[in-house]
Amino acid sequence: MQKVTEIWQRFLSAVTEIEDESTQYREENRGRMDVKLIFTIVLACALVATLEYFGGSSEYTLFEKPLGWFMDDSKGFLRSIFRRGDRAELFRLAYWSFCTFTAYFVIPALFIKTALKGKLTDYGLSMKGIMKHWWIYAGLYLIVLPAVVAVSFTESFQKAYPFYDNAYKSVMDLLMWELIYALQFFSLEFFYRGFMIQSLKPRFGYYAIFVSVIPYCMIHFGKPYPETLGSVLAGVALGTLAIFTRSIWLGVAIHVSVAVSMDVLSLGVQGKLSETFSKFF
Repeated sequence: MQKVTEIWQRFLSAVTEIEDESTQYREENRGRMDVKLIFTIVLACALVATLEYFGGSSEYTLFEKPLGWFMDDSKGFLRSIFRRGDRAELFRLAYWSFCTFTAYFVIPALFIKTALKGKLTDYGLSMKGIMKHWWIYAGLYLIVLPAVVAVSFTESFQKAYPFYDNAYKSVMDLLMWELIYALQFFSLEFFYRGFMIQSLKPRFGYYAIFVSVIPYCMIHFGKPYPETLGSVLAGVALGTLAIFTRSIWLGVAIHVSVAVSMDVLSLGVQGKLSETFSKFF
């Protein structure tokens, strides 16, 4: 009990330090319009909305008209990539991951460097001292894993994961899919736990985490209700660790680890892993 009290007091002390920095920032900027904060929030909203409407795996058709300037049958060309062939679905998912990477990393990174005049290492990309807290992330993974194992035996879980239906066909298919999936998770962690939290922290202090959790929860709409509610807890936990460690990397690691575990468990329960590892290509 004494150990728990000690940890809680250290946590409160860390929160107080962040809140003191926020108070000082607000005092120094009293009477001024926080233009950078306004543009940051507007940009974040625009990026989330744009990704929702144009970043889905079936939205590759947006390239039909631009490609039509250079070729006669742009529609047929795109269909040959994204609709025909054994790995057409993988290409569609790659499009989704690339759009996520562009909206959640490339554009915010350019905004940080140009408009905010900041360093990307200050927005979660720092590697300094990240292994000091590895045990926290390992603990979170071990907490989540039993729930993942339990639901892996349900029919709805096996139908949903992996997202790439042909991931079981070869080791190469599985590896390519997991790399595409990992890129999406990196982009997501940078946007919600790096860009948003670190941009909002000067004004909102520790509570910037809870602001970032709102859109993070909303992007889970359409998924099972427990998973959507769970995203709130995950967002607060990973956001808290990111704001204290100033790094997203171990958050990326746990997100990818859980995702890979879900895919492998799903394939294992369905009895498809033996087919996966029976051939490389």
